[in-house]
Amino acid sequence: MQKTRNYTIDFLRAIAALWIVVIHTAFWSGETYLPSWFINLTLLIDVPLFIFISGISFHYSNSVIKSLKGLWTIWKKWCFFLLFYTLIILVFFRSDFHFLDFFSWFFYSFPNSNALNVVSGSIWYIIMYMKVSIFCSITICTIQYFGKENVLKYLKIVLEILFLIFAYQSFSGATFLFFDTYLSFYSILFILGYLAHYYSLKNKKQLILLELIAVSLLCLVFSSLHLDITAFQTTKFPPSFPYLFVSLPSLILYWYLFRHLKIQKENKLNYIGKNAIYFYFMQGISASLLYFILPYLSFENDVMKFGICLFMNLFMTTIGAILLERSYTFFTKKIIPWIQKINFSAIKIKKEL
Repeated sequence: MQKTRNYTIDFLRAIAALWIVVIHTAFWSGETYLPSWFINLTLLIDVPLFIFISGISFHYSNSVIKSLKGLWTIWKKWCFFLLFYTLIILVFFRSDFHFLDFFSWFFYSFPNSNALNVVSGSIWYIIMYMKVSIFCSITICTIQYFGKENVLKYLKIVLEILFLIFAYQSFSGATFLFFDTYLSFYSILFILGYLAHYYSLKNKKQLILLELIAVSLLCLVFSSLHLDITAFQTTKFPPSFPYLFVSLPSLILYWYLFRHLKIQKENKLNYIGKNAIYFYFMQGISASLLYFILPYLSFENDVMKFGICLFMNLFMTTIGAILLERSYTFFTKKIIPWIQKINFSAIKIKKEL
């Protein structure tokens, strides 16, 4: 029996996608005028939510094949996005274009920097997501196949092992087998997202209590390690033990919202959630263009400057993402079938001759 689409997941993914635009407005060009504490504060809602939601979503497919097909689709959309990306480089920043780089871009590699530097700075997420998705989908499906009625028990064991590996890597800097800290950390979040279907917070009182505990742990860990809020970014790349506590408040909130926020029908945010990958690609171009807009915002009020940049970033990202999604849909549903039909007709005529 096919499961109906969960609109709540799309809604939550949309919020996470839009917040990435906030982060990349504060970072990158925002670093030239915003205080460091504010920039780092935006990381309280960040990439871990995407992986957590991916774990939630995997519950509806429970298939390695579907995960691989999903990664294949992301790559095709990336290749289509590169048409826009390359066109902008050639038209406006031709001196930054290196012909051999074009082939590297298809495999998420950027040997040389260019004016659209946020694109190359953002693409680490796709590489990480591919590794985590493949590892976690294989792990979960294997446990489901052999574990039978003990699936949750074995998943908890895997979670504990991953946590120990991550903790060891975080403090020692070592690599365990084929694991790096990115794979171990984000795999923890993926599996936690998958387990979110089986556990829930009953009410807002439990939510508030857990959030207070999470914030207290965050303060305790950072103070014990002599870190402050401006260290959020350094604990993220690569992910370290303190970064787990930076992510915890938003993960708890999303866990609660997933179980209690009931979105029953499509809305504009759901559209963003379903097409989050287009928004992620396009925000790289949009956030890069802010560098060229900033010189024209000469007033001294940093709050107003950030507000205008955020509005423009959201606007350009949204327009670009809609254009990318519509053109990709048109290309795959109209152009490709039309080309295939012409090829089939040519082959048929050739055989008749």
